[in-house]
Amino acid sequence: MLNYSKSVIWNMTRNCNYQCSYCYFPHSNAKITHPISPKTLTDFFNKNDEVWLIGMTGGEPLIYPQFVDICKALTRNHYIGIDTNLSITKVVKELADSIDPRRVDDIYASLHIEERERKNDVQKFIDNYHIVNNAGFAIKVNYVLHPTLEKRYERDLAYFADHGVPLTPRPFKGTFEGKKFPQNYSQPIKDIFATHPDAGTKMVFNFQGIDCHSGNSFIRMEPDGTVFRCPGDRTVLGNIHTSVSFTGGATPCNVPRCPCQGVHYVELNPAEDWFIEGMRAYITGAAKNAANAFRQTLIYDSKHSSALNNIGVFAFTNGDYTHAMRLFEHARRLHPSIRLYAENEAIAQRAMHSEKPTDEQPELSEIVRPCAVQAQFMQNTK
Repeated sequence: MLNYSKSVIWNMTRNCNYQCSYCYFPHSNAKITHPISPKTLTDFFNKNDEVWLIGMTGGEPLIYPQFVDICKALTRNHYIGIDTNLSITKVVKELADSIDPRRVDDIYASLHIEERERKNDVQKFIDNYHIVNNAGFAIKVNYVLHPTLEKRYERDLAYFADHGVPLTPRPFKGTFEGKKFPQNYSQPIKDIFATHPDAGTKMVFNFQGIDCHSGNSFIRMEPDGTVFRCPGDRTVLGNIHTSVSFTGGATPCNVPRCPCQGVHYVELNPAEDWFIEGMRAYITGAAKNAANAFRQTLIYDSKHSSALNNIGVFAFTNGDYTHAMRLFEHARRLHPSIRLYAENEAIAQRAMHSEKPTDEQPELSEIVRPCAVQAQFMQNTK
């Protein structure tokens, strides 16, 4: 286990040599200008004798000028992790030959199969995977399971397995053809994610009002060296070229959307811990585990309206519209400001009063939705 006291997500660049259709950043393949020098980086991270885990992401880190030199400089005293498409063979080989894998948390390699095929890079990816894997690096290959790739995933899984490359499915987070994902994956796809519970670790939560150590033991750094409190809270703490002021301890989260690693830095009570487990299980299709986690949430906090709502979603899915409506109504009465509860209650009411025979489920054009809000009202119930 790595021994470090602080961590940073360094968004090195938004430039990338791949142009994936579902990418949430508008990347260009332009030359990177004004890179941060290895000396500037080590001067900042070596202050106060603290050990950092530096997550190097982008864009594509391997196109960054002096990338391996930067890795060498940082890993003398710190640890790194690398998010990459693993497409620059020269840099991959240099990295494998020059960096101690014990100083690298992991290499998180994205397959992006359609873009890989467009560039005729499939075999190169397989070869580069084996270069770093054989050198002793921990490497995980993620496969973004975009809705357009659902029918080919199993075929791709088998193909890469035959070439010694295991794939880990990763949920697509966004909107496709008017539907939000990962909420609207089909059950067969949810079943795939259920066998990969770590796929639910990176999801959006609401920790507003909850004490969090971001800004102190966890920060985000931009390409120009600007330091934010975290990826969700863009409060500027300074710039590594001049000075950075850390928060000095846990302070309340200021934003309603935590898109990244906040779950590792917030201070949660038992109810909140169980709710997080429930949402992770839900997003990966493990319905029974999710329902159990939400019930455990209510044991610690009977007024946790999001857990009530989410148990109602399972009741609705199972055709128990009366029970679902009661749960949605209870959640709405507890926290009427959260509109989702009233919307779900109305859908359940319409389902109850469907004119279909009692032994048939109504044909519903509407679906009830789970709630990931868990913090904004929690402070009132502790």
